[in-house]
Amino acid sequence: MTVFQLFKLCQTELEKAGKDTASSESKLILQRILGFDSTQLVMNKDKSVSELTVSEVMGIIEKRIESIPLQYIFGEWDFYGETFKVGKGVLIPRPETEELCTEVIERLKKMKKPTVFDLCSGSGCIGITLKKQVPQADVYLLEFYDEALSYLNENRVFHSVERSVPAIKGDVLKGYEKFAFLPKPDVIVSNPPYIEKHELSSLQSEVQCEPMTALDGGEDGLDFYRAFSEKWLPCVNDGGFIAVECGENQAEKIAALFSKHSDDVTVLKDFNGIDRFVIAGKG
Repeated sequence: MTVFQLFKLCQTELEKAGKDTASSESKLILQRILGFDSTQLVMNKDKSVSELTVSEVMGIIEKRIESIPLQYIFGEWDFYGETFKVGKGVLIPRPETEELCTEVIERLKKMKKPTVFDLCSGSGCIGITLKKQVPQADVYLLEFYDEALSYLNENRVFHSVERSVPAIKGDVLKGYEKFAFLPKPDVIVSNPPYIEKHELSSLQSEVQCEPMTALDGGEDGLDFYRAFSEKWLPCVNDGGFIAVECGENQAEKIAALFSKHSDDVTVLKDFNGIDRFVIAGKG
């Protein structure tokens, strides 16, 4: 079997399973297993592959047919040009969150030595990215669930920031007073759970493989944003800000919540033109 024939086999099997991204996923799987980039994959399309390789690739296809996310199968995923370890129990990094990081990084670069809290840190992709892009920032990763903390700590080691970026276990819904042993933040950033509880059962099967604790935002999806507004934003140092990602049709409601404690609230769109980010300045 050639590389191209194996690609077509993967694509066909995924299409039969109803996967909309069958072609792109097949390419990613072959690139990973064969060690090729996209150009090399095309250049080597007529190269023969071993039975062992075919078996390994089809094993991944079988897992995808069962709707296990490709990111979990690989055990890692790229975010902001870096690789992060992921698996069942932690939210998969997404492109929209890279946009949140870009916005925050530009603001952090104008600050002398900001203290940054990454709330609901999960894999740590946001906080670790901020630290690597803005070394003068003091970044703290706050996470409650042990499964997520496992990946969080693995990524701290993988990115060689285990000494400079502390991971703190705790429930952010209880507010800053439960973390008062830490310095007050200049900046808070978060991609918290924001799916409305009644919508959880209707999410696509791949998303339902992700931890409900990283998706469930309460009855209206706004539980964490209310906590951020009432229990975190008032504790942000003057001159600082809070920046959050949110779901579709939530931004204006979150902006209204933040406006109770900030006169400088901005809603930003993602690359799809959806109101996705809310930033509230303090002082």
